[in-house]
Amino acid sequence: MKRILLLVMAIFMAAATGVSAKGGNTLKERLNSAEQDTIVVKMANGATMILHLQNIQQLQAFQNYSLDSLMRELNKYVERVDQMENSNQESKEMTVTFNKSEAEGGKGEQVTITVQEEDPKTGKVNKETHEVIINKNFKIKVDVEEDGGNTRVNVDVPTKAERDSVKQAKAVENYKSTHFGFDMDLGFNTFTEQGRSMVDLRPWGSRYVSLNLRLKSQVGGRKSPFHLVSGLEFAFNNYMFDDNIMVQEVDNVTYFVHQPDMNYEKSKLTHSSINLPLMATLEFDRENGKDGFKIGAGPFVGYRLGSHTKLKYEENGKTEKDKTRDSFNLSDFQYGIEGVIGYGGIDLFAKYNMNDLFKDNRGPQTNVVSFGFRLFY
Repeated sequence: MKRILLLVMAIFMAAATGVSAKGGNTLKERLNSAEQDTIVVKMANGATMILHLQNIQQLQAFQNYSLDSLMRELNKYVERVDQMENSNQESKEMTVTFNKSEAEGGKGEQVTITVQEEDPKTGKVNKETHEVIINKNFKIKVDVEEDGGNTRVNVDVPTKAERDSVKQAKAVENYKSTHFGFDMDLGFNTFTEQGRSMVDLRPWGSRYVSLNLRLKSQVGGRKSPFHLVSGLEFAFNNYMFDDNIMVQEVDNVTYFVHQPDMNYEKSKLTHSSINLPLMATLEFDRENGKDGFKIGAGPFVGYRLGSHTKLKYEENGKTEKDKTRDSFNLSDFQYGIEGVIGYGGIDLFAKYNMNDLFKDNRGPQTNVVSFGFRLFY
């Protein structure tokens, strides 16, 4: 892309005559405005370089360009033009392709030069057309017309509206209603009121983490805010207990047991699950095209993959860690509803497990609520 931009400037330099910087405010103010500015650089050997800039960032980025690379490309251009002009055909046309290996894949830049010459005896105007095509969409056209001793140069650069129209057309061309994505939920777990009456959870230790593969489909066309979201969620629920509570199974029934003689540094129950959600969302874009307001909700179903308890405590001056893997009568299947609300790419989620955490009559009766932030990648 750098080389083709420099080539465009070279075409302007060869075609334009007597162009100077626009008057008015300072250079920085003009470059930061919406208007295009022109800078003329006069070389010691009498050559002139003309820079057409839209903003100050383009001027600052110019230091990264290689003039040696420009001259090598320009020499190719001149050699091909000389060969064409020395041919005996009355009407001549030639195509020069730069970065050909990329252009063959449809991603390179292409410069097309057309020269049309008429017999001077007929009095018709000789005309040369230089057309620069960038990525098959952005076009700059330079017409050089010679009529006797007079030369007229016309430079046709697309307006901002035309460029926006090209971008919009390209977006429509590449539009896909369904695509995959990845996001992560980071938050906390808590029990419903009935569970909190039996046991207290440490808020910061009762963490919820979910790794989510998303399949999002836009319903109703490219401008529709309505989406259907599905995929797979790999969730990890941690419940860390306070007040020296431990999970204990007696006669195939699970209890929250208070151990007054112990001083647990950590006591928690953890289980992992795989979930399948189906959520309907409304997603609106702001005027600048960035993410705006989002809201959505829907059901989910899941299956428990594994579970364990962990105790950490001091005994006889040593730190002990007891980890027990078991089902603890946790429900194998789970179902519930989840919702999301966000703005500007910052999303909050909440999930409510409608089924009991433990199987019927096999453990404490409580449901789980998870909430936090949703991070996108």
